[in-house]
Amino acid sequence: MRIRLATWKIKTLILKKSSINPKPQYQRTSVWNKAKKKLLIDSILRGYDLPKFYLRATPNDPIFEYEVTDGQQRMRSIWEFVSDLRQESYQLDENIIDGINTKNLRYDQLSSLKDKFDSFELNIAIIEDSSPEEIRSLFARLQMGASLNQVELRHAIASNIGAAIQGIVDSHVFFKDSKISNSRYKHQDYMDHVITLCYYDGITDLRAQNIRDFYLKLKSANRIDYQNIIRDSILILDKMRDINLISKGIFKNKWAFVDTFWMLYKKRNDLNDLNPRKFVNIFIHFENKRLEHQKNPEILIESSQNSQDHDKDLYEYIMAFKYSGNEKSRIQVRSNVFENLFADIF
Repeated sequence: MRIRLATWKIKTLILKKSSINPKPQYQRTSVWNKAKKKLLIDSILRGYDLPKFYLRATPNDPIFEYEVTDGQQRMRSIWEFVSDLRQESYQLDENIIDGINTKNLRYDQLSSLKDKFDSFELNIAIIEDSSPEEIRSLFARLQMGASLNQVELRHAIASNIGAAIQGIVDSHVFFKDSKISNSRYKHQDYMDHVITLCYYDGITDLRAQNIRDFYLKLKSANRIDYQNIIRDSILILDKMRDINLISKGIFKNKWAFVDTFWMLYKKRNDLNDLNPRKFVNIFIHFENKRLEHQKNPEILIESSQNSQDHDKDLYEYIMAFKYSGNEKSRIQVRSNVFENLFADIF
């Protein structure tokens, strides 16, 4: 891997926009709010230094010359300010810069500041002759001082199992209708949890470190090592989509998704016998009771066994849901409850 330093004016960055891939697989989605974007533009107009941008040269890519390794949020903010890609108002706040009040100004209203903005010089590090693993490692190191979450850091690992999971997330229609937000790779996070759980047959915690270790263990694995789980996962998502079409958003909660997926994985040979509508009716009734009692679950075991409030399974589920839900013992408790609850849907 070689790094070549260059200086681009902002007008060069704008001209090269179509040749730069802003979202390679290891990158996170855009998360900057409007205030942070406007602060960046204000800094440029004041002539403040910006951190270095890192671009990877991609000579074998038929579409892009470069991909962003670091500086995605800043680059997007500059492009959006200039072209207003989202048809949002990027009017600046009230400040006096070089004698000009920037209040409510947009890019095409900058007057003499426009030349200053266009000519602002950016420090660019162009990475050449690099492997995907080197790039992901560099990305992770560059982001160590930033507020990436655990799934974003996993996303930066060059791992065969990670790529296979991402393939499911990108292609399966379940996620389009699920009402599960994909902010900061939440879809992949859900799938990371269940694929890890299935691979270890439930004998694992689902803490961030456990899932990261799973990524690293299978980083260079042959597809044959995990192809059955990937195949079965697609079939399970097919069935979960059938359920979700009856009640949109039924699996928005992470543990509802994980617990259902894990139950269906263990019953994967009986998936064709599953009654989606019956599942929905049972699940919604159970979920309503969980929400009703989650603040004071003790009533479920303190009341008389003849009372309609008495429900030991629900109590155990709530406790395993609320506290340390990613521990294998808690996952097992919830799994036992689901097996009892849904015994008649197959």
